[in-house]
Formats: sequence, C-alpha cells, structure tokens
Amino acid sequence: MGTEIKTWQIIDGKLASVATSFRDGYLEYDLEKWLVSNPELIGTDIMLIGEQVNTKSGPIDLLGIDKSGNTVIIEIKRSELPREALAQAIDYAADVAGWTTEKLSEVYSTFASGTFTDAFSKAFPDTDLESVSLNSTQRIVLVGFSIEASLERMITWLSDSFGVNINATV
Repeated sequence: MGTEIKTWQIIDGKLASVATSFRDGYLEYDLEKWLVSNPELIGTDIMLIGEQVNTKSGPIDLLGIDKSGNTVIIEIKRSELPREALAQAIDYAADVAGWTTEKLSEVYSTFASGTFTDAFSKAFPDTDLESVSLNSTQRIVLVGFSIEASLERMITWLSDSFGVNINATV
C-alpha cells in the first residue's frame, strides 16, 4: 500500500532511525518544499513538472509525470490523510486528464528552466518521449503523516477492483 518515509542519522558510523514527528512545528508548505528538493521520496519514477498548479478545482500541490507518460497528482496533508483528500485528488485528476502536451509543457516552463522534452529525456534516459502516450492515464499520490482507516479501505477497493492507480505515502 503506502510507503513509509523514515529519517536516519549516522551515529558512531552506523545508520540509526530517528523518531520524528513533523505534525508539530512544520506546515504542509514545508513538506512540499522538501519533496520538491527530494522528489525521490515520492517515487523514483516521477519527474516533477509543477508546484501549486492551478486547475478548475484549485491548486494541485505537486504535479509530476512518470516514465510511461502518466501524469501524477500529488496531494499533501500535514496531518492524517482524510477520506476527503481522495475526492480532492480525483477532482484534480479529472481536470488534468484533458490537458494536452502543450499545456503540460507550459506548466513545466513555469516550474523549471529548460524544455519539458529535455527534462523528460534527462529524467528517463531509457524512454523516448515520442514512444509514450502522454497523459493517457493519471496517477494519484497522497502524502501525509497517517491515514484514516476509511481512506485506506477506499484506496484498496479502487485499486484492486478497478485498477485505479492511487498510493498513500505516510
């Protein structure tokens, strides 16, 4: 299901897990900035193309693309992931599903320097952008510090029964 993110430090030459709680003292904005600077925490196959990307339903925290050309909607919560986060992310995905390659390139150009095509080639050197079907499918990644049981059931059901690509990372 989700991927657990841990913090580590080196003590006497050995890695030791650090008990952390970001709930107190850090905001969703802080977590978003950390993920932008370390996108591999979200997944090794995701290239970020936008931050606070406007949609018809409001701004997507982070927008990415994977090496298969699927757009990745990343919704961040600074506490427990509520079931409402799924509806919010699905709403964003429904809007993004209609976006063209030109729109995705435009989003990327406001996020980083260079071209979308060059960035894709650099992020996924073994994949030719011409050979992928860009934005034919949308993925959803929910990021928070814990997950409501009802949301976990919903994600499992949608994933298992309908093949909806949703992941919760806590």
